[in-house]
Amino acid sequence: MFEQDYLLRQIKEFIAVMMKMLFGAELKSADQLEELRQKYDTGENDVLYRMIDAGKIREAETLLYESMQAKTAEYLMKGYCFYQYLAQKDEEFLEAHGYHRDMIADGIRRLAALFGAPHIGELFLND
Repeated sequence: MFEQDYLLRQIKEFIAVMMKMLFGAELKSADQLEELRQKYDTGENDVLYRMIDAGKIREAETLLYESMQAKTAEYLMKGYCFYQYLAQKDEEFLEAHGYHRDMIADGIRRLAALFGAPHIGELFLND
């Protein structure tokens, strides 16, 4: 349990730092991430969030990567919002749908690598 809480804190901290670097926005709560999501999101994440809520996590993740049309800050934000939303789900929900927190961290690393910054994820999400 402690390990999972620690990983969740790392994920939240990583996303907050990235939002500060990319958008100049300092996040003090998850609510502020939602505000940024609404400002920068293309609207496509709503479908992804509904898929997550329905337990179709892997399908939503696949769709996320398929929808990345350009390597822009907005698409990076879309990916980070996706993983932040997923990170807010409790461990029981994730396990019931064949997912876990380590997979969220791996997804963030994969996203950073896709945008040419694989080392960024390692600053916060080291093994």
